[in-house]
Amino acid sequence: MQSLWQRIGTASAATPFGVIVMQAVVWVGMSAIWIPWALNGGDVIRIVLAVISPLLALYWVVALVFGIRRRRGSRASRD
Repeated sequence: MQSLWQRIGTASAATPFGVIVMQAVVWVGMSAIWIPWALNGGDVIRIVLAVISPLLALYWVVALVFGIRRRRGSRASRD
């Protein structure tokens, strides 16, 4: 599992920090919308979106954590 997190961190290294923040916020928000809709008797597409959106939210939140660590590390090395 550790290597999966490292792969996400490495893959997100080339992505600008603002994009990572935006994607994390968007997918967490979309998960909050789609999961209740799917639980209230949603159709197939809502159920698929309710399954996919938390996975994407998890990916972008992990990328955000690694991005924050990278920014803090670069600031510490500058000082």
